[in-house]
Amino acid sequence: MLRKTLLILALAFSSVAWGQKATNSKLSADSVLIGDQVVWSFDFTVPENSPIGIGRYSEILARDTSVRGGVEAVSEIQLDSLSVKNGLANLRAKVLLTSFDSGSYVLPSPIIVYSANGKTDTLKIDRPSLYVNTIPIDTASFQPYDIKGQETYPVTFREVLPWILLGLLVLLVIWGIIRYIAMKKKNRNFFGKKIPVDPPHIAALKMLEKIRSEKLWQSGKQKAYYTGITDAVREYIETRYSFGAMEKTSSEIMDELKDKQIDEKVLGDLGQMFSTADLVKFAKHNPAPEENEKAIPVAVNFVNFAYMQQLQQSEAASQAAKEKEGK
Repeated sequence: MLRKTLLILALAFSSVAWGQKATNSKLSADSVLIGDQVVWSFDFTVPENSPIGIGRYSEILARDTSVRGGVEAVSEIQLDSLSVKNGLANLRAKVLLTSFDSGSYVLPSPIIVYSANGKTDTLKIDRPSLYVNTIPIDTASFQPYDIKGQETYPVTFREVLPWILLGLLVLLVIWGIIRYIAMKKKNRNFFGKKIPVDPPHIAALKMLEKIRSEKLWQSGKQKAYYTGITDAVREYIETRYSFGAMEKTSSEIMDELKDKQIDEKVLGDLGQMFSTADLVKFAKHNPAPEENEKAIPVAVNFVNFAYMQQLQQSEAASQAAKEKEGK
């Protein structure tokens, strides 16, 4: 904070007395080419532990019109301690400069202030000249050339390897999708193991139970409710009685079932449920709650009856086959 205060005082008041003069002020090179860098260094002595304030040399260059834009500070002024002897500190200041414009420049003096014996002094520094030259061109032998084409280098295996791995990954994913679809058609899992399938009547009952648990009609979704019920029954009829129930109308299905020896009440309830479902789906009929509640039990009753009938028919056929063999 004290150093900053000293620096502000030195900049604000031109009456501050010059103190000692810096020695060994020199450039590492007094003539450089555009873009080269040069070090300006100088030595000075101050009482040991004296506060020192240093101005930003980049700002000094920016304010000096004689070098503005011609000389730039690559780094700010840095101090190095050379020695301390008899209460005096010998210091060396360095600043790294460069230029991107040819010409001759007298470098502005840095601002370095220090406090000693209750008095603030400013260091006096000789201002060296810096010559910046461009690269000379021999116009007598100079011959312009066209711009060279783009340089190409051979592709290495390390560069190609990520693309090879990516290609293999894509092929693996495609193969996995194809295998999954093929196995699914065969009712097998990805590794070829057969997936257990519920018997038709169990699958139908599970579907009806799922529809019941969704409470569709209670939330005003009567169409979805009856569509789900009739689809479950149609799929079971198609498997149980071996005719295309999914493509037939409700009346056509009922005609097909008439000669299947189904209990009259079971068949009549099923026909009434199909009729209600058609009205809901195609005529926007709004059934009474009693009809909605009765729809799934009717479907379940039909599936159970058809399954039990199938078991009885299978047992009868088996018994007949045994009796035939016995004769």
